[in-house]
Amino acid sequence: MKPLSLYVHIPFCAAKCAYCDFASYPRRETDWGRYFDALLDEIRFWSGPTGFGRLSESYRVISMFIGGGTPTLVDPERIQAVIEACRGIAPFDGAVEITVEGNPGTLSPDRLAVYRRTGVNRLSLGAQSFDEGLLKSLGRIHTAGQIGEAVAMARAAGFGNINLDLMYALPGQTMDQWRAALDAAVALDVEHISAYSLIVEDGTPMAARVASGAALLPDDDGVNAMQRAAIARLAGAGYDRYEISNYARPGYACRHNLVYWNRGEYLGLGCAAHSLLGGCRFHNPESLDAYLSGKRMLEVTWLTRRDAMEETLMLSTRTVRGLDTAAWAEAFEEPFQMGREAALERLQRGGLIEIGDGFVRLTPRGMEVQNAVVLELTGDME
Repeated sequence: MKPLSLYVHIPFCAAKCAYCDFASYPRRETDWGRYFDALLDEIRFWSGPTGFGRLSESYRVISMFIGGGTPTLVDPERIQAVIEACRGIAPFDGAVEITVEGNPGTLSPDRLAVYRRTGVNRLSLGAQSFDEGLLKSLGRIHTAGQIGEAVAMARAAGFGNINLDLMYALPGQTMDQWRAALDAAVALDVEHISAYSLIVEDGTPMAARVASGAALLPDDDGVNAMQRAAIARLAGAGYDRYEISNYARPGYACRHNLVYWNRGEYLGLGCAAHSLLGGCRFHNPESLDAYLSGKRMLEVTWLTRRDAMEETLMLSTRTVRGLDTAAWAEAFEEPFQMGREAALERLQRGGLIEIGDGFVRLTPRGMEVQNAVVLELTGDME
């Protein structure tokens, strides 16, 4: 039975954040019923015979991530129905990781109790900052105080695996504010912290502010300084960095995200969800209305050998573990070093990569310029 991960997208939110370019739709409560009906129909489709065969005969589900949007905004019974329906796609592994993503201001003891009864064992909270001014500038709907309240509420409900998302390199954010956010997250004693640099996406209110000069972003040196501060503070608090932006207490690395970085197979369900299944990539429409009209599985692409090699290189070098050269040789029937000897030597001499123990991994300095390292190593892939 091959491992499979499920991603379920809930595209509803209370308000659109200034930086968000995800498929999320505020003030669409009247569409909740239609959306979940369509989502359950899609789940039923994948529970039967498909072009990839009957998944229940070939796969076991090792992780499930319910993201958004704000899944914790909708009625918890809707989330319960989705999880129960997904058990028909393929058997759930005994150690399956089931994550629900949410905002601190949208939780309640009753809501959390429903999640726990349904098998949810990991909660991911979009804290982003502990500074009230920065939260307001980002368009977040919660307060700094509600972050701690949400963690306490989740603990009382029995959650032993909680992640906090934090953002740095925000317009106007000082190093002192970033250090204070790290201290506040560590004080809450959660198992996992994701610390992401802001990426300004075209078409967002944040992009308009930056273009007009109303919002000033830090330069590359400032961004790297904040990343280094996170690495040092979190390491000192017992969090292992296992991917460029992710830190976990031992044994709490996110199983679902590791599937993506290791190019495992995953099935995306719902509006805007992407899939990698049987060597094929496809996705559902980003438009909520298009999804409700029945459109599914757009841009079906069978990956070439080169596609797989480029993806493996790009994703594996995001991890601290790095690229497994034996696994590469087995998958692509050639040594990773072949044709890259000069590039590997240059990168190693420049302190950007390390080679040893059967792995090629980026150094902390190399992770700061990961895209450039990947381009250097892409070379003449066939």
